[in-house]
Amino acid sequence: MARAKRTERAEARRRYRAEQVEQAEQAATAAAVAAPNVPQQPVAMADRVRALLRQVRPPDVGADLRAVPAMVRAKPLILAPYGLLVLGAVVAAVLPKSGTSSGGIPYFYVQLAFLQPTLLFFAAGFLAPRAAYLFGTLLGVAAAVLFAVLSISLVGVFGSLSTMTVSDRVVYSLWQLLQFVVSGAIFGWFASWYRDFLRRSQARNRESAEARKRAQRRESRRQEAKRAR
Repeated sequence: MARAKRTERAEARRRYRAEQVEQAEQAATAAAVAAPNVPQQPVAMADRVRALLRQVRPPDVGADLRAVPAMVRAKPLILAPYGLLVLGAVVAAVLPKSGTSSGGIPYFYVQLAFLQPTLLFFAAGFLAPRAAYLFGTLLGVAAAVLFAVLSISLVGVFGSLSTMTVSDRVVYSLWQLLQFVVSGAIFGWFASWYRDFLRRSQARNRESAEARKRAQRRESRRQEAKRAR
């Protein structure tokens, strides 16, 4: 008799929980149906532009520069693009001037890591925890300085510029300085934005996966409650 009474009480508790779950779902459905369908007011284009401008703030270059040593100590990997750039300059300095037409792996590396270091600018911004534009800009300045030294002194592959006058090579180096600095700042900033975009996407995917798991657990409890009736 005692066991039968415990079984009846347990069955009654399961029925009660199942009824509570069903009532909660019915209440949520009724509230969703009864909620007024208020159309959202379209946001004026001027309001969107003002909201975007409020988010765009000029960088604090002084504070970013002061933070560079601490960021380098905390994350030495930031210096990797600079090391690859210097290595590219060294390879360019030891290659013969005919290397510009002979091709091969060394010249290919010089093209990617020194003459057209777009990937290094992107890597510098991607690795920087903050002030990505600054790391890209500094890398552009370093690339321009090395480019000017090798081109004016006619070292390595830059020996092919011997037909140019010194003043022409100086002007050429200044033009490269402008290109490297602007490209470094732009690609560094873009790399930082892309890195944050990937993080936000991963966070949204995790939230969606957790929401699906919660929904599956609720559905599983509801099915168990129905079977227990």
